[in-house]
Amino acid sequence: MLVKPPITVLASLASLEGNHDFEQVCAWLEESLDHIRTENDSTKDEVQSRWNQGASQALAVFLEKKRAAREILRKVK
Repeated sequence: MLVKPPITVLASLASLEGNHDFEQVCAWLEESLDHIRTENDSTKDEVQSRWNQGASQALAVFLEKKRAAREILRKVK
């Protein structure tokens, strides 16, 4: 699992908001998250299923922090 990002990382995420290249990377991460979740629905191997769950959780946390970075910074200041 990802650790709580420091304020400097949240500020960096917030500053990248609207950057076309960064948004393309985030779109790819969103697609990857959807793919992993869909794939995990049909995965029978328990180990693979747990790997998928871990990857899914890490991507979801990153993407949520990216979405919420500006709001979190506003509340902290």
